[in-house]
Amino acid sequence: MIRVAWRSMTDNRLRFLLPAIAIVFGVAFVTGSLVYGDTVRAAVEGAPRDFSVQAERNDNEPMPASTVDQLRGVAGVGGLRAVAEGPTFLVGKDGALVGTPGATGGVNFDPQRHKLINGSAPSGSDDIALDKWAAQRAGYQVGDKVRVVAAGTARDVRLSGVFDFQSTAIVQGGALVAFAEPTARSLFAGGGYTSALLTVAPGTGQGALAQAVEQALPDLRTYTADELTAQEARNNNKLTMILLIFAGVALFSSIFLVANTFTMLAAARSREHALLRAVGAGRRYVLRLVLTEATLLGVVSTVAGYLLGVGGAALLKSQFAVFDGAPVPLQPFTPTTLLAAFGVGLGVTLLAAWLPARRAAAVPPIAALRTGLPPTPKSLRLRNITGFVVTALGTAMVVLGRGEETMIYLGAPTMLIGLIILTPLLASGLTALLRGPLTRVAGLSGTLAVENTRRNPRRTGATASALMIGLSVCAAVTVPIASISAKAEETAKSWNNADVRLAALPFADIAPTVADEIAKVPGITHVTALRNALLPLDKGSLQVTAVNAGAISTLVPLQLREGSLDQLASGIAVESSVATERGWTLGTKLGKEKPLPVVAIFTAPEEFGAEALVDTANVPADELWNREVLVKVSGSPDQVRDAIRTALNNPVLVVQTRDEYIKAQASEYDLYLNLLYAMLSVSVLIGAMSVVNTMTMSTMERIREIGLLRAIGLARSQVGSVLRIESVIIAVIGALAGVVSGCVIGAMTVSGQANTSPVLPWDRLAVFMLITVAIGVAAAFVPARRAARIPILTAIKTDTE
Repeated sequence: MIRVAWRSMTDNRLRFLLPAIAIVFGVAFVTGSLVYGDTVRAAVEGAPRDFSVQAERNDNEPMPASTVDQLRGVAGVGGLRAVAEGPTFLVGKDGALVGTPGATGGVNFDPQRHKLINGSAPSGSDDIALDKWAAQRAGYQVGDKVRVVAAGTARDVRLSGVFDFQSTAIVQGGALVAFAEPTARSLFAGGGYTSALLTVAPGTGQGALAQAVEQALPDLRTYTADELTAQEARNNNKLTMILLIFAGVALFSSIFLVANTFTMLAAARSREHALLRAVGAGRRYVLRLVLTEATLLGVVSTVAGYLLGVGGAALLKSQFAVFDGAPVPLQPFTPTTLLAAFGVGLGVTLLAAWLPARRAAAVPPIAALRTGLPPTPKSLRLRNITGFVVTALGTAMVVLGRGEETMIYLGAPTMLIGLIILTPLLASGLTALLRGPLTRVAGLSGTLAVENTRRNPRRTGATASALMIGLSVCAAVTVPIASISAKAEETAKSWNNADVRLAALPFADIAPTVADEIAKVPGITHVTALRNALLPLDKGSLQVTAVNAGAISTLVPLQLREGSLDQLASGIAVESSVATERGWTLGTKLGKEKPLPVVAIFTAPEEFGAEALVDTANVPADELWNREVLVKVSGSPDQVRDAIRTALNNPVLVVQTRDEYIKAQASEYDLYLNLLYAMLSVSVLIGAMSVVNTMTMSTMERIREIGLLRAIGLARSQVGSVLRIESVIIAVIGALAGVVSGCVIGAMTVSGQANTSPVLPWDRLAVFMLITVAIGVAAAFVPARRAARIPILTAIKTDTE
């Protein structure tokens, strides 16, 4: 049977090619996701931790040296290394940052942890040492002048040494900059330390040591090395799960392509199967024969998909910063990945082929004597009723689940499944509407294309479903991101009046002196830093924003309810809702150590996010966190922006004009959206292949029909037009169902979010439809050329319909 099945596949290799490619892509997606996840996991677990327990202050404040001394005396502590670390960025020779920002940092040099391989340990405030992978990527040698940004300040230092150190951050592409201990403590911990790394004494476990530390010093929190490793593994699993979700979407689309192929093959080979029955083969034989073909297709496609997936994982490894550090070998042949790939590849193929195989086995022997007339199709009544019920249930869950993610996650797939069931009805309804317009526009070609599409609504529906799935998910992610982007743009326009804005990159800081340095740049009229701090009260605390009292009203549209900001230098201004809630009025004194009177009550744009305003001079500098800097200029914002960049010479600080800031806020999520499109493109490609496959196979079935049309006067160009219009109709059916359902899902997701209204990105939706039309035209290109070139007499004499 295997030989017969293999010969059948090789004889019909063109018909099996596209479903095989679809399975290859789906398996490659799964394999690439799992191999990439396994490799990241190996990198995380392979990076040794040279400590058992990490201890930090509960309030994230620096740890005094006295606390470190107390830790040494805790029972179960075998060793202790005090650490002073914080955000630090390495600038390359080209002026760009080196390493992944989230995994880059500075630390005090520890000769026991940081094994020197070249040069010497940093000794002065202007010396640093680098881990060998960062030095290698940046091209720095011992003795070179190096620019680093630490504690928000950029400065030039000398590279005194290069060391070897293994950590997850370095594997993830980070750069580790080591300072002399006094320098690190001064930069990151105000003379103290940020944490302490403990090792256990013999006979003590990690958990027991952590518990002992928390009992002895309640103001400290602890993390065991195993807990940190497990957390990183969970983060990796989330990434793998996201990739697998998109792989599942691609595989779901593949099911329709494979099922459609076997259904059309079963119909085309019905006489062959009937002859097998007539010479003695039973139903089970025919069933096993078709499933054997599916198994062979699945095995071949899975092997090819597995190899392609390993290549995809290697591409991810080279492109994503998770592997931009110390080299980590791929993990391509783990048992889990092998079993998952073959389970998915074979499972999807056999599942898709099961119903077509049963239909093929049900062909009676007498069918071998029938003419080429197609059998009467079964009624769609039960299917339509089921589709309406499932679609209505899914839609209700999506609409009623606004703001409730679980309901939307359950309702969206339910609605899509209902639409998939209804696609034959949708195809019949849409083509009925298109018959008149297409006849007027395309004449006889339009009429024939519509009737061909309506001839087999199940096939049309299955083909459209494969395309619908990918476009539905595309629309479902586009609407929320477009809505959030529109809200971000609106917010950027309204909450401040600054001509130039300065902010730090993620994980970076703004030095306290930046605002003063900017104020010295020519052309600036007003400047204020926005610095957050907690103001201790007799009961609790108040989140305050420290500002330049003389500039804030010019740079932020504040509305005064009572009082005046003229006295802000010696008082405090409170937001009106906070003042009402706490019963504060003008003259109320706030603050524990240095009480300040309330001199103004104001309202401000919600996005400003300030409960109260104080002058920067009234809050200790070490208690402030610099959020951003706003600047008002008298001349050209572009020229002032360039002058500020030159004066600061700090690559972690982003300086933008107002227009640049608004544009950046509106496009902030474009990167994520493009990444989602890239992952969903596989599913859309499979949908496009489904249209190509259907057009190719339906053309092969209708050779005689095409010959008869040519015989009665239809030109070659008209034959091609019929097939192209038919292909576009099928693609448009899938696109309309997908885009509309995706927009509904996306709009309901957004409408449940506070202060965000759904926005339909008509430009992107129009692009989706144009891509769909292009898919339809491209899908019919080869079948139309082949059909138009078939000689009339050859077509008429063929035994296919």
